[in-house]
Amino acid sequence: MVKEIKSVFECKKDSIKFKTIPICSYGKTIDDEIKEGLTRKEALDLLELMYMIRTLEDMLVGIKAGIYKPLPDFDYVGPTHLSIGQEATAAGAVSSLGLNGYITSSHRGHGDAMAKGFSFIKLSSDESLGELLSRRKEYLDAVNESVSGSDSREELEEKALKIHTYRMIAELFGKEHGYCRGVGGGMHIADFELGHLGANAIVGGHIPIAAGAAVSLRYRDEKSLVLCLAGDGSYSNGVVLESLNLASMAQFKNGLMGKKAGVPIIFGIVNNQYAMSGQELGEITGVDFLARRAAGFDMDLMHAEVVDGMDVLAVRDSVIRSKALIDKGAGPVLIEFMTYRYKGHSLSDPLTYRDREELAAWRVRDAISTFESKLVSAEFPGSQGGRITDKEIKALEKKVYERNAEMAKFAAAAEYPGDETMLKYLFSEKAVEPVPREYSNPKLPGKLPAYKRDEQGRINARIAVREALMEEMARDARVIIFGEDIADYGGAFGVTNDLLAAFGRERVFNVSISEAGMTGMAVGMAMTGLRPVVEIMYNDFIMQSLDQLGNQAAKWSYMSGGQISVPMVLRTTIGGGKGYAGQHSQSLEALTTHIPGLKVVAPATPYDFKGLLKSAIRDSNPVVFFEQQLIYNSPGVVPEEEYLVPIGSANVLREGKDISIICWSYMVEESLKAAAILEKDGISAEVIDIRTLIPLDIDTIISSVKKTGKAVVTAQEVEQGGFMCEIIAQIQERCFDWLDTPVLRLGAPNGIPPSAQNLEKLFLPDAGKLVKTVKEKL
Repeated sequence: MVKEIKSVFECKKDSIKFKTIPICSYGKTIDDEIKEGLTRKEALDLLELMYMIRTLEDMLVGIKAGIYKPLPDFDYVGPTHLSIGQEATAAGAVSSLGLNGYITSSHRGHGDAMAKGFSFIKLSSDESLGELLSRRKEYLDAVNESVSGSDSREELEEKALKIHTYRMIAELFGKEHGYCRGVGGGMHIADFELGHLGANAIVGGHIPIAAGAAVSLRYRDEKSLVLCLAGDGSYSNGVVLESLNLASMAQFKNGLMGKKAGVPIIFGIVNNQYAMSGQELGEITGVDFLARRAAGFDMDLMHAEVVDGMDVLAVRDSVIRSKALIDKGAGPVLIEFMTYRYKGHSLSDPLTYRDREELAAWRVRDAISTFESKLVSAEFPGSQGGRITDKEIKALEKKVYERNAEMAKFAAAAEYPGDETMLKYLFSEKAVEPVPREYSNPKLPGKLPAYKRDEQGRINARIAVREALMEEMARDARVIIFGEDIADYGGAFGVTNDLLAAFGRERVFNVSISEAGMTGMAVGMAMTGLRPVVEIMYNDFIMQSLDQLGNQAAKWSYMSGGQISVPMVLRTTIGGGKGYAGQHSQSLEALTTHIPGLKVVAPATPYDFKGLLKSAIRDSNPVVFFEQQLIYNSPGVVPEEEYLVPIGSANVLREGKDISIICWSYMVEESLKAAAILEKDGISAEVIDIRTLIPLDIDTIISSVKKTGKAVVTAQEVEQGGFMCEIIAQIQERCFDWLDTPVLRLGAPNGIPPSAQNLEKLFLPDAGKLVKTVKEKL
């Protein structure tokens, strides 16, 4: 499909050769590191960070057991997925990213979150640290601290570490002052302001998000990178393998997309040996090291290596070297950190599947104790304070424990979120803002085509969608479009023709057949400043992507406590009526309407296709945009000048007094036909095109039903569990006393769409069936 690259195979005898993957290549001593620039303070910071991670999680163990003295009576309710034993991986990796690096993390991510906040505090300038404390004054007040102009750097850091610890614990405890205002909890801690894009309770669910964030950095030329930390169990998950492929696509590096630069991401496999209880080695995979996975995605094997995840300096070294590769445009990188979790999957795990000798063998190599030993033997320069003593180490450990205990008391006493906030962050409250100057009206590589209207000012719906995309892309450089076959080919239905020529491959590009991966990638892009439009060819395929759509796109505004919005559009098509049968013809809008946090749009006219799509792209929330393929060729008046159609507003297309017909998508045209037929028989039907399923303009519907006293709801979806049921329920609840008869519905029967022409015609609702339903039931 890409004319610039000839896809030709010459059959001749040869063999495929792979590069080697280094294992534990780090061989430096701590004195070597000191000679290369590791300072005494940096070394102690690494130790303090590992103490903070373990102390936080030891606290949870103690609270659950009722033996944590600072909070002897606290009733902790929440998950306990601990990473005790893995501290070196989190501390060494995250601390090496630099000030502006991003991370994503897993449900076992307390250490990663602690490390991100800690590293930001330690790496910030005095001015930046002061500004952070000023923005977070509310939390300083909560722990009885304040900032003054006479504070030393050390005092500023300590105050910042206190509120960081306080907010970490407050989130674990479900308190309003937590990083996610208590609604995210321990498995979803995030601090978007500092580049922590969220821990994730769906195993591997954050990995496509990380890939999308990294693609966003590449596109925006942001000199940064993403560190994606996920457990070994993730790397047998389908969406993870999709993500590795998406991040490794050749078009990023070979010049096809303009600049030759790989995606700036480090995929960190935190191999703690167990995917819950399943053992990676010898049981649930067929490889000795998961780093071998890289060979399936990248000619350079993603520069994969296996690193001792129990050695904080080895971890640090590997990330520093990976950053250097990424700075040269050689990403992505994959690192497998070999580590161990001492506790079970959670504190309810009895560990019956573990061998005590195995645990003892790993404890001998404990990340913290071995680093303590290295520190006391290290020769730091006298100008930095010289040798580190045992006494100094014990004092540091005590300081961390006391800080954690003090902040735990404050967190335990803090307020829970108010009842009125239960649904507050479901949708982003961000208003539509002007396009930032740096993205406004970008210079385009090609000329925008002008599409001719007929004498009535009409174009078809296909062109209306294309115009919407073009206008929004010309207006805002943050709008990018990707999906299967949408570039040179123009999409399966020709909707995206001309976009590649006008905007170039940086903004219009193909991806592999990876519906889950591409949807998650859009989430990551949206989290990091873009407004992606991702195309899923048929709505039947969204079942492949529902986890990313429903557990990620829909939930992050809420789970983050309103920190972040996810402005993305997922365009997809409904294929009923073309003989494509059970896997290409369903109407699955109701699948998405059952997921709070999504907006769902299903227009019926070219005017609405364009106006609603433009509104969806500008919206601050994820929008699923359903396009019925049979409408693509339908003509309609579409103004050439700028206009928007608001999301959440129904349209009364025909007024009537005897019955209200409520419909959407393809059944709008059929309902208008039915209304014309009914009129000849003396029945005056009002036709309402709801246009938007979520949010539903129920007020317009209720107003109509109160006038007519009768209603029928119709759509191409099957009747069982459909969105028609929701509309009917709301009508019954809100205007029961105005109804003269039960509310009717007409959808497809509860079966699978057939291919045979006669059966499909029998299967789908149409104007004739709607007329019959109205006449028989009224």
